[in-house]
Amino acid sequence: MAREVIDDRFIGALHLLALTRAGLDHDVELERTAIQTGTINALLNGCYEGDITIEELLRHGSDGIGTIQHLDGELIVVRGIAYTARADGSVEVVEPKIKTPFAVLTRFNASEFLRVTAQGFGEFCEKLDDLSPQESVMAIRARGTFKNLHLRSVAKQYPPFKPLCEVVADQTEWHFEEANGDIVGFRFPDTTAGIEVPGWHLHFVSGDRRHGGHIISLDVVDAEVDWNNSNELHVELPANIEIGGLADADRNAIDMVEARSH
Repeated sequence: MAREVIDDRFIGALHLLALTRAGLDHDVELERTAIQTGTINALLNGCYEGDITIEELLRHGSDGIGTIQHLDGELIVVRGIAYTARADGSVEVVEPKIKTPFAVLTRFNASEFLRVTAQGFGEFCEKLDDLSPQESVMAIRARGTFKNLHLRSVAKQYPPFKPLCEVVADQTEWHFEEANGDIVGFRFPDTTAGIEVPGWHLHFVSGDRRHGGHIISLDVVDAEVDWNNSNELHVELPANIEIGGLADADRNAIDMVEARSH
């Protein structure tokens, strides 16, 4: 395993391993580890191909988020099934051989959960923040009823690829008054900016699997939240991608693509 490790660093209390594609197979059964392919910096720069298939990715986690090859929608992985929410409003199960340029997954052991009722989006995220140290990776999976949903996705891209900031300028947005479904996502420490999206990054898919996307905002009516935190982040890097410096990122660009206010 050691010869497959390109980089092995500590970001505060977070242990980061950067791996080749072959090295990713070393910890298939490891729980409470966030498994990632690609970096947010690479995605910002228009690297939309990837070298890991959804089938390979699902060996390492049951729940997560990201995108798929050519940026063809928002990836939502819920309980071992991968969906993509496309810009035309459709939601489909992702074919196993489709690749992903950027995704992060984990496993839940269902030993810790939280009941949340009648909370706005900001209040919901703050409540989750109180459950886990800010320097760790926190994963959540929430199932329930939500209202005032504001979601987005982006259209499939074709070479030559535009930077992500230009792509999201033409994103498709939806509003739903109320929906049952699943939220999946992560909170990453600020020091991972450039490798990951710092702060909360959440995706939604409806219970009937007809609607979904990146969450811009929503309110929680009633939901049960599974959560865990991890000090391990294992990142698979395609051959043309470098991990870069820690916290090396254009934060304004990240805020833009995440639809965050400045």
